[in-house]
Amino acid sequence: MSIERNCAMLMLKARRDGASFGRSVMLGHQGLGLGDDAYAAFHRACGTTPASPRPAYADDLFTALGAGAVEVMDFSDYEGARLLHDLNQPVPPEWHGAFDVVVDGGTLEHVFNVPVALRNVMEMLKPGGRFLSATIPNNWCGHGFYQFSPELFFRVFSPENGFRVEGLYMAELDGSRWWAVRDPASARQRVELVNDRPMYLLVQAVREAVVPVFGRTPQQSDYVAAWSGDPGFGAGAAWKRRLLALPGTRAVGSYLRRRQARRWASLRNTDLYSPFEPPVRL
Repeated sequence: MSIERNCAMLMLKARRDGASFGRSVMLGHQGLGLGDDAYAAFHRACGTTPASPRPAYADDLFTALGAGAVEVMDFSDYEGARLLHDLNQPVPPEWHGAFDVVVDGGTLEHVFNVPVALRNVMEMLKPGGRFLSATIPNNWCGHGFYQFSPELFFRVFSPENGFRVEGLYMAELDGSRWWAVRDPASARQRVELVNDRPMYLLVQAVREAVVPVFGRTPQQSDYVAAWSGDPGFGAGAAWKRRLLALPGTRAVGSYLRRRQARRWASLRNTDLYSPFEPPVRL
């Protein structure tokens, strides 16, 4: 696990959006995953000086962003963590509301009990605190236990739970391109992705109120619409049904379905994905 280019740019964006890094915690001791040029550019953006020699871990990125205390939470102290805890289990009450920023640089997908882990990071944040995550959505089969959907984070970091998603992005591994992802509840259709390369899913969420987390279990937005009898959800895909009902389409239907479904579930679908330029490029 390491703070690579995408996660570092997300941290810079969060600072621009008002995040305080005063007391920060990393999930796992994140390595410094930036090349020399990107590392120097990060410090230039913060008005600070890179460490020499280069450190093995990413602690000084947090210090450059204004952190007075940088904590590391892990199952074991094998990489120098001081907050020893299994994220599969609830965190101690004294950790609730204790942190300004929680950064997941690639840990959640390796934790079996994801609902408990998510509740932990949410409860650890102060009001106004940020959760920042660089996790995996697509083409990482075998990397960890899970690959995550944008829907999960929109439904979890919701006003019901005292949170708001400030930004959610798909990103290429080298950080060269980001796409802002639309909330499925707003798009009124499922937000899917079919592609042929690994992607990062970047999440920036802010805690706006202290309320019971998961007082009501999150539900997928299209099912909520179906249960309420909402006929409009998914209407954007009605063209498929109309096309396949036309005379003479049977022979070519399979080809058209594959072609159009691939395009609909791609980053070219501007109803769901829009190019986004991070405030600082590394």
